[in-house]
Amino acid sequence: MYRMKLIVWLGNPGKQYQNTRHNIWFRILDFFVDQEKIWEFIYNNKWKSEIIQWDYLDEKIICLKPMEFMNRSGGPIDQIMNFYKIDPQNLLVIHDDIDLPTSKIQLRLGWSSAGHNWLKDIIEKIWTKDFWRIRIGVDRPVNQADVADYVLDNFKNDEINLIENKMDDIKKLIEDFIKNTNLLLLSK
Repeated sequence: MYRMKLIVWLGNPGKQYQNTRHNIWFRILDFFVDQEKIWEFIYNNKWKSEIIQWDYLDEKIICLKPMEFMNRSGGPIDQIMNFYKIDPQNLLVIHDDIDLPTSKIQLRLGWSSAGHNWLKDIIEKIWTKDFWRIRIGVDRPVNQADVADYVLDNFKNDEINLIENKMDDIKKLIEDFIKNTNLLLLSK
């Protein structure tokens, strides 16, 4: 019998958001998919998401790109978790974070929403905050009033370079999540 893991990459659908700070994870996931050349996303209307599934030893891994706006991503996550009976501790949500400097990465189990509406939506839908998260910093705008515009603005080239230099570290964290290795050590 398979144990299932769900990896969710948060972003906003649509070409106009493709290179924005909020969509850094879609960009990283597309990089991994292009690099591996064995995966292909398939749109699933039931979950309003693009999905990749594969087997790893005795586990089934599902990668989910919700095609809902970030603030409504909890619905597709909850639906797929219920359908496959996925335990929250086998959920990894990957997202940008303005509270970290650009390219800083953190992995942890059970963070609060810290006021982020998309995380509030996920926590409300799955009834727990006890799931894994990888945050990648996109920095904070100088003027706090500009947060919404800032995360929906495109990256500068030097910011993209900083993040692209972290791709191997990000890939390692995801592999550790899949393999259940070093997670508690890495999350401290």
